[in-house]
Amino acid sequence: MAEAVRTQGRSGEDFIKERQKQHTQQGLSRQQAASVQMKKASEALEAHRERNLTKGRAVYEEVAGWRSGAKALKEERVAYGKEVKDKTVKANATAESIAALNDKKKKQAAATRADDEKKERERNELKDLISKSAREQASKVRTETADEVTDNAKRVFYEQRLAAAKETRSDAARWQKERKEGEVAYQESQNKKRAKGKAVREGAGKSRQELLSTRTENATLVRSAKRALADEHRQRMQDEYQARAATVKGVINNNYLVPTESQTGDSPGSPLEKSFYSLTNIRPTSPTIEPTASD
Repeated sequence: MAEAVRTQGRSGEDFIKERQKQHTQQGLSRQQAASVQMKKASEALEAHRERNLTKGRAVYEEVAGWRSGAKALKEERVAYGKEVKDKTVKANATAESIAALNDKKKKQAAATRADDEKKERERNELKDLISKSAREQASKVRTETADEVTDNAKRVFYEQRLAAAKETRSDAARWQKERKEGEVAYQESQNKKRAKGKAVREGAGKSRQELLSTRTENATLVRSAKRALADEHRQRMQDEYQARAATVKGVINNNYLVPTESQTGDSPGSPLEKSFYSLTNIRPTSPTIEPTASD
């Protein structure tokens, strides 16, 4: 139990020492960071102060230039005023200059008065001209707008409108008549075209029926002719066959058969009588032509 307590106490001391060491390291690191930050702040402050000094020097130089310019301008204006004052003093307070100035003023006043009188005369003339033109214009308007002139103008305008209305009415009637005539002519043309087309269709139908009838009759005649030719050929071949068979039969009877024995019936007969060969086995040289269903 005591050992456990001692172990626990040593563990607590180690923990405390470790915490103190950690706090010491953190304090040192914070102190170093603070010193670095202070150094950076001092450098930034010094750079800011240098910039302010540079800018202040430039401003001071600019203000000094303004002041020197203002001083030079003031001196120049003072010199100009002094010169004007000297000229005024020299030219002032002399009887001759006063008399010359009075004569000059009198001449200028006379010229101004003459100019004013001239302008007044021109103004009066222009005023009289404008009044005269206005009176003439009013008289002209009064004459042109008199009752008689207005009535004549109204009557002429009415007659013009009446003539235009009559002309328009006659044109409308003529246009309507022409439109009706055109419609009738168009309808007649359409009826003629329709009748012509109908006649053409009917003629085409009749021609087609006639053609079919003619082709049917021709086909019938051709089939009849083929059938007659086939019958004639068959009959001719049959006749030739019968004539050939009779000739062969006569030759066989004359050469191989004995008349007495064949007539009495005692002899067993000719060897050819029991043969498989028969005169009916003779075939014509060419086949018989039979009419087909297509004919």
